[in-house]
Amino acid sequence: MENVCPENKQTPTNVAGYILQCHGGNALAAIEAMQEEIEHLQHQLSLAVAAMGRGYTRGWVPGDEGDTRSCSTT
Repeated sequence: MENVCPENKQTPTNVAGYILQCHGGNALAAIEAMQEEIEHLQHQLSLAVAAMGRGYTRGWVPGDEGDTRSCSTT
């Protein structure tokens, strides 16, 4: 997949608008690209979890609930 984002070094304040701009205003293409990126990141996370031991992360494992602030120390 080619990089369709314009060359912009500033952090966008309107992220949704920036994503749409990167895809020429095509909302469907923007959503599909985000879904592909999410799937890729989930795969990368599952590989990292498989490669790490529980002691390395002090018992923390990623969950499906999306809250990254809570850690299990049991």
